[in-house]
Amino acid sequence: MQIRKMFDRKIDRDIKGVVKVGQDDNENIQQELEEYVVTSELHKHIGDFFAAYKKGIDGPIDKIGVWISGFFGSGKSHFVKILSYLIENRTINGKHVVNYFDDKIQDPMILSDLKKAGDIETDVVLFDIDAKSESDSMADKDSIVKVLNKVFNEMQGFCGAIPWIAVRVNLQLI
Repeated sequence: MQIRKMFDRKIDRDIKGVVKVGQDDNENIQQELEEYVVTSELHKHIGDFFAAYKKGIDGPIDKIGVWISGFFGSGKSHFVKILSYLIENRTINGKHVVNYFDDKIQDPMILSDLKKAGDIETDVVLFDIDAKSESDSMADKDSIVKVLNKVFNEMQGFCGAIPWIAVRVNLQLI
């Protein structure tokens, strides 16, 4: 028997060596969702995240924010990207993102929290802070706020560098 026949997926398929924020076409997202492995450690972290997230859905809370830390190459960016997909819960090739996790999440309470979060219409702003920052801005104590403001303005259709200038998105030709 050939080794390639032992695997469910083609072993010569394109596999991204590094997960990047900008890879957001449906084909890439579907591959990421289908191939994301929820280890017991990730299962716990997903559960903790969505239990806390659900508190904000159920009522007002004053504890908003998440800190994700780990060693270089430990999967932080990939984890955050998967969380963003789950929160946004858009449809990828006819299937809601949370449904890609029906067989990956074993705890019915966590799955329920995922689905509850997915039912809320949410705008997700996911970006690489280094790519969006100005080259000299890291010396500025307000650099993170400036980058967040720039990305938010771009999301609203304004020029990130000059926010009082709107970008016309919908042009109609007569």
